[in-house]
Amino acid sequence: MLLPNDDAKLLQDDLTELESLLKTLGIVVVGQIVQKRAKLTPNCLIGTGKVDEIRDIARDLGAGILVVDRELSPPQVRNLELMTKCKIMDRGGVILDIFSQNARTTAAKTQVEIARLEMMLPRIVGQWTHLHRQGGGGAVGRSDGEKQIEVDRRRARDRIIKLKEQLLLISRDRVTQSKARRHEIKVALVGYTNSGKTTIMNALTNGNFLAKDALFATLDSNVRTIEATSRPKMLLSDTVGFIRNLPHTLVESFKSTLDHVLEADLLLLVVDIAHENYQSQLETTKGVLAEIGASDIPVIHVFNKIDQVEDVFMERILKHAYPGSLCISAHKTSDTHRLREAVYKFFEVNFIHCKFAVPSTDIAGVSLVYQNCTILSADYERQNLVVFDVHVTKDTYPKLAPYRLQTEEASTL
Repeated sequence: MLLPNDDAKLLQDDLTELESLLKTLGIVVVGQIVQKRAKLTPNCLIGTGKVDEIRDIARDLGAGILVVDRELSPPQVRNLELMTKCKIMDRGGVILDIFSQNARTTAAKTQVEIARLEMMLPRIVGQWTHLHRQGGGGAVGRSDGEKQIEVDRRRARDRIIKLKEQLLLISRDRVTQSKARRHEIKVALVGYTNSGKTTIMNALTNGNFLAKDALFATLDSNVRTIEATSRPKMLLSDTVGFIRNLPHTLVESFKSTLDHVLEADLLLLVVDIAHENYQSQLETTKGVLAEIGASDIPVIHVFNKIDQVEDVFMERILKHAYPGSLCISAHKTSDTHRLREAVYKFFEVNFIHCKFAVPSTDIAGVSLVYQNCTILSADYERQNLVVFDVHVTKDTYPKLAPYRLQTEEASTL
């Protein structure tokens, strides 16, 4: 559907993206139809003449599913199904089916079910008209009772409430885990779906997470240590990819999955620089980050797939437009090493350089230094003391402050 204020080039990009979404579901696309209209129609979104044309084309091509790249209302779905004799899906329904397919953890499955029920609620009225019967009461004293539609909607709402309570318990467990990791540095990968985040995740953490050319291949958040030997420990999380026109219901349902983003000390915003409309994808990502309240978290722009770009000046242009950004190929070891070093350098600026003198018998104190500090040197030669020269994060410093050596004390040791 191309309205007067729509960008024809962006519309074609959306249709190509929709075809990729359908491919992920195993649905073969046999044709595309775009109609130019001055405005949308309330009964079936497009003109009835165009609906008849689509019905005939679908019959000739043997298509049983018609997918509309817009959000449809329940009456529009019902009317289109009656007029075309095909199953009707909209963009939100396609994305939700992919989410259902890729959900692995209890949290993701719960969020998918909540989103599905919330999307179904307004459609129950349109899809269950044959159940507009009243029940309850005998021949004498019969009351209006409760319509089947009302029963179904009430059951759906009750189920949503129960699922949200379960999700709240899962979120509380995550909060507990987060508190246990509060002294660790947290970095989150964010970006448009299929931008290469999982490949970067594997490169930085030596992981083996699924990385394939498919939209929403990652749905559950994965967390791993960037480098096991690094101190303080740096955790990297890979999150669900963003997409244009993502239904608000899905954003709301998956906010708990995006908690890793909100807890991050740094975001690596991954952009597929080889994509024709990478700027639009970048703006979409920033829009979702703003929607979930993460727009104030520091960001390093990571322009991935630079090896697929023919413009030799592109890297220079991007570095000028986005200071501190990196252009990489996630499949090149040298590039991912540069990215890892950029993350380290970002946090080094915020480290406190100081010396601690910890009693050698204070096992907890010595362990705290080793677990949470970058140790520049450790002197075990002092009597009953271990003198550490370290870089420590601002979060960990208060716990080690009692051991700190003042300048004059440090000069004598």
